[in-house]
Amino acid sequence: MGKTAFISHASEDADRAMDVCMALEQHGVPCWIAPRDVTPGNDYASEILDGIAGCRVFVLLLSREANDSGFVRREVERAVSKNKPIYPVRLENVTPSKALELFISSAHWIDAWDTPRDAHWQRLAAVIRGERARAPNSPAPVLQRNISRAFIGLAALALIGGVSWWFGREGDTATAPPATPVSTPPSSPPTATPPPALPAPAVAPAMPVSTAPVASTGPCPQRLSVNPDLPLPFSCVCSGDAVRDGTVWGTDVYTRDSALCAAAAHAGVVGREGGEITALEAPGRDIYIGTARNGITSNDYGMYRQSLRFDGAPPPADGPELCPQRLSINPELPTPYTCRCSAEAVGAGTVWGTDAYTGDSNLCSAAAHAGAVRRDGGVITVYREAGRDLYVGSARNGVTSNDYGRYANSLRFLIRAF
Repeated sequence: MGKTAFISHASEDADRAMDVCMALEQHGVPCWIAPRDVTPGNDYASEILDGIAGCRVFVLLLSREANDSGFVRREVERAVSKNKPIYPVRLENVTPSKALELFISSAHWIDAWDTPRDAHWQRLAAVIRGERARAPNSPAPVLQRNISRAFIGLAALALIGGVSWWFGREGDTATAPPATPVSTPPSSPPTATPPPALPAPAVAPAMPVSTAPVASTGPCPQRLSVNPDLPLPFSCVCSGDAVRDGTVWGTDVYTRDSALCAAAAHAGVVGREGGEITALEAPGRDIYIGTARNGITSNDYGMYRQSLRFDGAPPPADGPELCPQRLSINPELPTPYTCRCSAEAVGAGTVWGTDAYTGDSNLCSAAAHAGAVRRDGGVITVYREAGRDLYVGSARNGVTSNDYGRYANSLRFLIRAF
């Protein structure tokens, strides 16, 4: 069907739902919405079921009318039965009815009644595509539940869209951002000349823990970003439930809006049963790398201005940090950029192009395809290049890349002799 997001809404909200649909599609997320996408003459209910089945995610527009709509409830039930990720969007300050809460109580929702609304749609589109929206100026939690209206207003002003990436590109109709046509022949891969000094962000250096007394304040908040000006060090007590709840961005150094106790567990300073932690200040970074550690899987993220780390955590390993899944999480990250591919990352993910690759290709897979890293992993150096009108796929070095049309920027790798 070529659609990514099914939009569920009450009939009374048809105009607002169409506005949401158009906004998401402008931000690269093709949508299925009734009645626009119902084929005339076909059974309406069957078309709805096909629409849900054919989309990757389910967006629920929550309002007073949606709370009372039996049809909306049945659509949600169908989406849950098909294991579709659900993104509740509150158009009004309403609490989900008990019938809906049963299905969406564990989902993160977005409050979208404050203006400017386009910031909300950029953020939602970025999350559906598999990215967090970049927040270079102020911390902004993404899709967190029970956020104050005041903080949402601040966050919305700070958020901007990242480079488009969406899971399952082959099934979407959205095209990549326009790029300047490249008429010159592809340049040769960089030689193995040692690259210049690399601007890749360093992990925050080890700093002595403040000797100022830090009294335990009791249970930990879910995120320290609820007060961006809260002085650190800050001590609190994580419950066993808290260490398993929430989203984390980074490794060793984390975005300040990461779930605090889950990040502490990922860092290895608290066990699964919980315990006391002390969060320390760390400078913001251009890129955060996600890893799976201590039963917690953290995520990649681009530029963020406030970080935290934890007292008692082991120091970061020497040498280049692990590579992000895609360099497009921060389109402004300077190159050349050097990082380390794990064996698991090599060959895992989708690649478009040969020698020159789309900027949102899986980084380590593209490096393996180019011959810049062995199958067991290793250190790579990547450069940005201008976008191209055409990327041609091929099978090489155990990785099969794909054809793609115009894309705004490209990647090329330093080829070293092994």
